[in-house]
Order: sequence, then C-alpha cells, then structure tokens
Amino acid sequence: MLDFGTAVRSYYRNYTNADGRAQRSAYWWVLLFQLIIYGVLATVVYMSDGFSDWYQMIKNAAEGGTPDFGVQLGISGNLALTLGVFFAIGNFLPQIMLEIRRFHDLGQSGWLVLVFRILGVLPVVGNIAGLVNIIWFIFPGTVGGNRYGPDPLRKDPDVFG
Repeated sequence: MLDFGTAVRSYYRNYTNADGRAQRSAYWWVLLFQLIIYGVLATVVYMSDGFSDWYQMIKNAAEGGTPDFGVQLGISGNLALTLGVFFAIGNFLPQIMLEIRRFHDLGQSGWLVLVFRILGVLPVVGNIAGLVNIIWFIFPGTVGGNRYGPDPLRKDPDVFG
C-alpha cells in the first residue's frame, strides 16, 4: 500500500504512462489530494468579495428570474477560480492514465475509461456510470500478475533467486 506522498508523486511522475497497474491506494490518495486542493480553492472563492452577489444571481436564476451576469468576484475569488481551472486542465491527462492503470489492476481494458467518460456526459446515465466506476475502483485488483503486469501489492520473496 502506498502512502499519501508516494501516491501523489507517482501520479505526476506517470502522467503519460498507461502501462502497468495502479493499486487502490494510488487512486484513492490522489482523489483525496484533489479534493483537498479543490476544497481550499472553493473556500477562497466562497469567502471572496462578491460571493454574496454571485449567490444571489444563482438563486434568482434558479427561481426563474433573469440572472445578472455582471456580478464580479473579488481578486482572490477570480484567482482561485483560475487556479482551479488550471489545476483541472493539468490533471486531466494524469487522471486518465491513472484510471487506465487502475482498470489494468482489475484485469480490464484501459479503454473502459473512454466508455465511462462518454457515458459521463449523458444525463442520468452519466450519474449511474460514474457510480459504477467508483464502486468498481473500490474492489481490489487481481491477485498475482495479469496481462498488464505484476501485482503491485505482491512482495517477491525470492529476492536473491
């Protein structure tokens, strides 16, 4: 099992690597890392100047009113939103590669990532597909080697043989 720091470093080091397998901890530690980053950025946005006006605009639109798109966030809110967008763009490819390696660990084709991404844009079906994907990633990988590589959790007892 990988620790938090090792999982995040491995995630960025393997940002173009679709070969091999990724154990559960590699996936879930990276997901936690991303949630922390997005949580911090969202907190800055919510605390920035202009958020109450932004919230009111969304509330008016939800109640059938005409939204006023002239609402401005403060400098810190705009910076946090911009950083969030860059973080999302910068993590797109590494996330795809990690998911491919996670499917490999489960003994499945990496092309399933594409299937789940396409299904993810469909209303209702996308929610169900996302839930199935998350549940699938909870399961442990195949024990021992598979066609995608050796078991990342297996310790080779015959080190000197």
